[in-house]
Amino acid sequence: MLRRTILMGFAAAAMVAAVPARADTADDGAKQFVKGISDRALAALKDNAPKAQRDETFRAILHDGFATQAIATFCLGSYWQKASETQRQEYQKLFEDLIVQSYSQRLPSVYNGQELVFGATRPDGKTGTWVSSRFNAASNVPSEEVLWRVRRTESDQYRVVDVVFASVSLVVTQRDDFVSILQRNGGNMDEFLTTLRDKVAKLQSAA
Repeated sequence: MLRRTILMGFAAAAMVAAVPARADTADDGAKQFVKGISDRALAALKDNAPKAQRDETFRAILHDGFATQAIATFCLGSYWQKASETQRQEYQKLFEDLIVQSYSQRLPSVYNGQELVFGATRPDGKTGTWVSSRFNAASNVPSEEVLWRVRRTESDQYRVVDVVFASVSLVVTQRDDFVSILQRNGGNMDEFLTTLRDKVAKLQSAA
């Protein structure tokens, strides 16, 4: 859980910088992009900023560099098609709030100076790149491979669309969690939204 929380925090911070991509140096550009955003994530954790400031930073991260709506839609699985427009809009907002509050609240208590060392890259389709990294040996986190899935958008920007840690996709894991909740409640979207509201409120009150 600790390792996954740290990695999900880096994934969230992967949205900090939306640097232009260059088609002729896609692999190198993707690696530098991920390195830059992980460096900024580490710097943010080392600043010990007040929670309100961390909230603002993580929300800006989501808005500036991550396809939040697309990821949120994916994480809802087939239930997205069954939701009303009003439910979709509230879900998108709660999804963002949940990410912001989760990382802003939890990461400072679990971060212990871990750093990432970057390795090779490999193509992922026409516009994607897998970037490999590992936690450094001095970390108290085992040196398992961390794969960053990077895409170039139509506007020629890099975006991290997933992080795979110990062969587990964090985006798929989040989708499985949401779908499991909906399956248990019989697919009741209003009840699911209430669950998300409660989760967000609990994280906010823990500040």
